[in-house]
Amino acid sequence: MRAFAQVFSFDLISKVLLGGLGIVLIRYMPSGEYATYTLLLSLVAFATQGVSATFNRLYILTGGKGGSGDAWPALGLQGMLIGLLAILGLPLIGTLGVGYGLALALVLANCASEFAKTCYQRELAFARFSLIEVSRSALFVAIALLLIWQYGDGVTAYAVLGVQAASLLFVAWFALRGRLAGSAASVAGSVRYARRFADRKYFGLFAYFFVVGLFTQADIFMLKIVGDELMLATYGSAFRYYSILSLALGAVHVVLLPMIQRAGGAADLLAILARHRRLLLLFATGTALAAWLSGWLIPWIDAGKYPQATATFRVLCISAVISFAFSPHANLLLRYEAFRFLALAIVAALVAHVALCLLLIPSYGAVGAAISTAVSAALANAAFYLRAHRLTLRDATA
Repeated sequence: MRAFAQVFSFDLISKVLLGGLGIVLIRYMPSGEYATYTLLLSLVAFATQGVSATFNRLYILTGGKGGSGDAWPALGLQGMLIGLLAILGLPLIGTLGVGYGLALALVLANCASEFAKTCYQRELAFARFSLIEVSRSALFVAIALLLIWQYGDGVTAYAVLGVQAASLLFVAWFALRGRLAGSAASVAGSVRYARRFADRKYFGLFAYFFVVGLFTQADIFMLKIVGDELMLATYGSAFRYYSILSLALGAVHVVLLPMIQRAGGAADLLAILARHRRLLLLFATGTALAAWLSGWLIPWIDAGKYPQATATFRVLCISAVISFAFSPHANLLLRYEAFRFLALAIVAALVAHVALCLLLIPSYGAVGAAISTAVSAALANAAFYLRAHRLTLRDATA
């Protein structure tokens, strides 16, 4: 509980800073620029999820195998994969133009910054973990606000993305410079590190995190494909408010993954889940209050630019409560190495998500995308819960 409170409090500061900047961007950035910003951030999130989230989880799960000397090989492997993704994504230059290069720079900066946090997360050093989060957010917000003060409603998506990439990269360098001293950077070292995960059991894990990257951004991609610019900007604005709520979900994952990995047995796991249930009541109450207040706050913030934003946010609030309630169970399945099940479940949820988006977005716009997100996330989380519950009971009776 103390570790959760620590991560949550620092995350709260970070998300309040980013949320405040998001509100300013919604008010000042033209809707066309905001739609571009939303799309590019979505592409960055997909690439980061596919590379950083996957291998950072493995860095934690295999924490006892390499010690601190595997920092450079682990980071180098991520850099090699980003290079491969950059080559595969070259056809997007025709559509994104300069935005492609900026998005790639932000992916690199994000992966480096997330890896710096992961180094401390693996050691349960949550104060230092959270300090990185706050530092990078504060630096980005300060420089971005200077841009907005200078250019007002002329601020562009490209300028904000460039500032964000530079801020994250600087903080990552500062946090990692001592960590990387204990290992050597080389392509051969990264290849040797990658061979640890050549076991077939990890293929399901790689597939799971890759599809999770698609799943979490499918709403944005589908709005771009079957919606219009206003729908995309509306959903992007609602998602900025939702991201403030999701800080609690992120804190749960940060704390629970290493705690679940280090739990001694079924009794310890059940105790962790019991503490999580107590937190759920607080989160659900706070989310309900936020959904109620949004009817007044969101129209005031966006000055009526996005009429569907309030309804979209309220649907996302339902999704947030569902995800928070079932969040420990995906981590439990990682402990039990049920990687194949995780991959199959998230693929099924992605198919449902895309189908629902095709059905709902043409008629309901951003609200339809939010409904699709909530329903498909509930399906995935229900599958995770049922499987994890069965495995935990099996351990308890063994």
